[in-house]
Amino acid sequence: MVDDIDELILSALSKNSRQDVKELWDFLRGHGHNLTEEEIESRIAKLEGDGVITGYTISVDMKKLRRRTMRMALVTFKTSQHLPKRIEGLKKYLADAPFVIFSGRTRGGYDWITVQVFLNEEMADEESDIYRNLFGDIIQSYEVYDFIPTKDPSFHALTHTPKEYKKFLDEWIPPFLGR
Repeated sequence: MVDDIDELILSALSKNSRQDVKELWDFLRGHGHNLTEEEIESRIAKLEGDGVITGYTISVDMKKLRRRTMRMALVTFKTSQHLPKRIEGLKKYLADAPFVIFSGRTRGGYDWITVQVFLNEEMADEESDIYRNLFGDIIQSYEVYDFIPTKDPSFHALTHTPKEYKKFLDEWIPPFLGR
């Protein structure tokens, strides 16, 4: 089970996975925890061993690359006795696709949302056609939207701490709202 200290380590590593243990030690000390460097290394090894940390990645400044086409696909399914089996095929397709950032089942107006990135619009359109051909038997509606993000993707959003959340709100909430 991940505890508060592990969550702080994950938060720090999500901002910069190349931090050394000394930087993590400083970060944890700033949050009121006094661990040894060996304890921090042991916790990281355990997080890796337990499959909580599954790898380390880079952060890319998208403004320094040629423009990519980011596309969000919103899908609703037809009711069908074959739907559960076909969704398994859809999951595999999207899990294997190198252009998919996020994909998953939703509850609400849509049944499935996928966020994708393509090298250009032609590739995005080609994949949309293939997707609809492969899964058209279960698709009731299919909407796609291209967008230009104002913030680069960040996994830190998945691991921010309560302290970071509160600090952000304190900086942005006007005093008249009682904070």
